[in-house]
Amino acid sequence: MNSPDETSNETVELKVNVRFSEAVTVKIPIDTLAALRAIASKKDMSLEGLIKFYVGQGLRADLTQLRADQTLNTAQQVLAEYLNSGEAAAKLVNEIRRRSITGAVG
Repeated sequence: MNSPDETSNETVELKVNVRFSEAVTVKIPIDTLAALRAIASKKDMSLEGLIKFYVGQGLRADLTQLRADQTLNTAQQVLAEYLNSGEAAAKLVNEIRRRSITGAVG
């Protein structure tokens, strides 16, 4: 067993996933841009980096919600088949949605 002081001869390979990008132009209100610059400065980030960060956050949240909706829609279809009732399946899925949003139990 190696002690923490011994150096390892293992090679770690860093793989970079190249993602192509495209420049876009977005009109942002001057006061919003000033606020973004202030926050970027406080976080020691570039303005572009902060905007990409915010877009990524929002995109991940929306994609997560989209996947959740797709899962619930599929569950509703399966339940309708097993219960032989589209109405009962819709009721169950709506209750799941309600509890997921409110955190309600029972």
